[in-house]
Amino acid sequence: LDKITKHVAKQSFPKLGVLRLDYNYPPAAGDIDHPGSYGYDVIYRTVPGFTFEMAQSGKLTPTVEKDFIAALKFLEKKGAAAITGDCGFMMAFQNLARDVCRVPVFMSSMMQCPLISVAFDKYDKILILTANSETLKPQKEQLLSHCGFDVDDDRFVIRGCQDIPGFDAVAKGEKVDVPYVTPGIIKMVKELIIQFPTLRAICLECTELPPYADALRAETKLPVFDAITAADYFISARMDNPRFGFNKWQCDWDGQPDEYELGDNLTEEELERLQNKGC
Repeated sequence: LDKITKHVAKQSFPKLGVLRLDYNYPPAAGDIDHPGSYGYDVIYRTVPGFTFEMAQSGKLTPTVEKDFIAALKFLEKKGAAAITGDCGFMMAFQNLARDVCRVPVFMSSMMQCPLISVAFDKYDKILILTANSETLKPQKEQLLSHCGFDVDDDRFVIRGCQDIPGFDAVAKGEKVDVPYVTPGIIKMVKELIIQFPTLRAICLECTELPPYADALRAETKLPVFDAITAADYFISARMDNPRFGFNKWQCDWDGQPDEYELGDNLTEEELERLQNKGC
């Protein structure tokens, strides 16, 4: 085995590709758009004109669809081992994205819900937290059906965080004070656990909710799934396992996340079409 290893050219440590909305905000550590949220490198690519409102509508203009496909191809060409998006509403475009890519594509953390649901008794419930339950409602059926489970399954309890003190910064595109917001999220979830005693797991739909995942794990002793756990799952499938098997075929990660600013990796012409250019 050692002789074989000497003749194998080491492969790069797997990278995650993240498709970004045309939307700029200061991400907190743990947020999907914060490069420091991961234990591997991340390549970001913004789709010009792909606003939050467009993602929420579930429909792309012809120009944005062309740029959407181009962004996916760019990420794959740059070596992304898996590709996700920085907004849960991108789940509406999951079919389009997976038709374009050869690598795994997962446009929402809720793709984990079918896996979570079969891990528990059929009478147990799973809590899905979203940024705003009202904005999720118009696309609820499309988003959840693309994730592979029944939208009418009453095992899934969906709640929004729009009324949590301080969380309105998300809707405003402002920096969120995570320490200030955390107690409100913990309080709401604990009340839901009392209301639904058979809650067994939590899935954070919003890509700006992972900063609260550890606090929820510690306070509720429940498993918490989010955009980061979904990314880790797919990236781990391309990682060398050092504990057994064929080793030393993959380069180690240097531990230094690459910095990113909205508009990086775009051409001058694409930059001109950005609708949100500053924080």
